[in-house]
Amino acid sequence: MTLQDKAADGPRGPLVSAGQAIEDLSFRIIDAEMGPHGYPPDQWSIVRRVIHTTGDFEYARLIRIHSRAVEAGCEALRRGATIYADTRMIQVGLSSTRLQWFGNAVVVPASQPAVRDMAHRDGLTQSAAAFRHAGPNLHGAIVAVGNAPTALLETLRLMEQEHIRPALVVGVPVGFVQADTAKEALWQDQAVPSITVLGRKGGSSVAVAILHALMELAHGADAAPVR
Repeated sequence: MTLQDKAADGPRGPLVSAGQAIEDLSFRIIDAEMGPHGYPPDQWSIVRRVIHTTGDFEYARLIRIHSRAVEAGCEALRRGATIYADTRMIQVGLSSTRLQWFGNAVVVPASQPAVRDMAHRDGLTQSAAAFRHAGPNLHGAIVAVGNAPTALLETLRLMEQEHIRPALVVGVPVGFVQADTAKEALWQDQAVPSITVLGRKGGSSVAVAILHALMELAHGADAAPVR
């Protein structure tokens, strides 16, 4: 019997079961090495998954989670809210199985043809133009920014000047130019629930980890393990 045959044996299969066991062990190691912390259980599940994804315990010090972020994110996911992402990396990184739980679509506005013309006309980065083009569609949606600080800054402008209110902003762009200031501005703006990572660290993989944790929380304790 091939490994593929074994993996297909049963609803999860031994390879999937083994993968889940490795993840469970990883989480136990993280819990043990982290020791006492001030996160409530739902927020810790987010922080722990980010640590698991990055192998970096410093995220426990850098992550900021709005007091309503978990509730707002889970509610938005359950009603099928669209996720607007700044990168294709987020789109392809999100588990198709988890997305199917509530029918959440993932849109990358930068891929739309009109965005390039808008960026050239208005003197914007393509990422900023993409979110300006998305505009009202962000209202009630989940915004996930993992790479482009200008996309996050444009989201903040839309919130302030055009009163657009995403259900949740996951703003974790990585980098050395504007990333730290954009994330600090997001955290200081408490009008919309948000999750961010202060400083230079972050990235699309971190955004994916946060969203996966929220999907698991929204799906509940009885959710089937997903690899």
